[in-house]
Amino acid sequence: MPGTARRAHHKSRAGCTTCKSKKVKCDEATPCSYCVKRNLPCSLGPTPPPSQGDERNSNTPDILSRPYETPSFTFTDFKLYSHFTTSTAIAQADDSGSVSVWRDVVADLATQYPYLLHEILAISALHLRTTVPSEQSAILERAAEEHQANAISLFREALASSMPAETAPALFACSCLFVPYHFAAAKDPSSLLFNKETGALAEWLVLIQGCAAITMEHNVTLMRSSLRPLLGNLYTPKLEDLSSGPTDARLVDLRSKLPIAHEYEECRESCGRTIVKLRVCFYLSDRADSSLDRKNAALRFPPLMDPHFREDLAAKLPAALIVMAYWCVLLHRVEDRWWLKERVKPLLFQIEELVPLEYRSLMEWPMKEAGVYPNDGAYY
Repeated sequence: MPGTARRAHHKSRAGCTTCKSKKVKCDEATPCSYCVKRNLPCSLGPTPPPSQGDERNSNTPDILSRPYETPSFTFTDFKLYSHFTTSTAIAQADDSGSVSVWRDVVADLATQYPYLLHEILAISALHLRTTVPSEQSAILERAAEEHQANAISLFREALASSMPAETAPALFACSCLFVPYHFAAAKDPSSLLFNKETGALAEWLVLIQGCAAITMEHNVTLMRSSLRPLLGNLYTPKLEDLSSGPTDARLVDLRSKLPIAHEYEECRESCGRTIVKLRVCFYLSDRADSSLDRKNAALRFPPLMDPHFREDLAAKLPAALIVMAYWCVLLHRVEDRWWLKERVKPLLFQIEELVPLEYRSLMEWPMKEAGVYPNDGAYY
């Protein structure tokens, strides 16, 4: 009716989001009555404390903490992960006792540490390549290269930062796969020791030093971890015991015959220190009672090489190359590994080509021992 005043009402401007979305009046209580009666979440209510299950454990690695660590995976990657747990882990194991370590422990660690996840996907791609038609190999090789590049980048980042003890198992597991990856990925023997494009030492020879550093710094942690079966026998013989080894006399004799000019005393000393490390590895290999210890004896040598010797090897000096030829004998003893098959002989041929003709007689024993030439045949 004209002249009748409208009844005033209070319009809620600070109501909760639920009431606003429902277009109902909110009493602005905390929480509001509408939401309480209907058991709905109310934006005016107090923020609930995080449940115990949601609390972040400070020891849990934050895999999304930096943009470049944000995982991005494809359906092919899921297939590679599955292949690792069902096949590659078994092939990678040195004995029945370490199968579960690779299949269960390492695969689980990989879900927490991106660098390890990329590494097992890379090695899985190369292993799967051995079972598929040749036309599919190129796809798997590209996948392996991409994952390896990501693994190395993140691995180096982790090494550069402070390494808490709880990350040691993941770093160690990752580093254990660098050598298998490189040997499996190599398309020609020239890339096994040297970068084909730059001529520098192959990347794995640099990365494997990180493996040794992790083992030494976190030895106690690794010994108490679920990865203990991968370490094998960590015994290091005394220097005076090495002479009892069946091949030790050859190595001692080699040291005196290496082609090093007398004026290069530092080079001679570094070669001598490196040969002592090689003698240790032969001693352990000669006495190894398991395939794991025999493999570890072979892979123990590269990270122990003297720094000056590494420089000589990078320069492709004959003495350093000849020492590496002797190391190939240790590799030959474990050549049944899937990633080493048909790798040792081509590597020895490559070393032989780099050694001047007048020094090749010093390579006779490793060349014959690895089956490159018959034992009863003439050699230079």
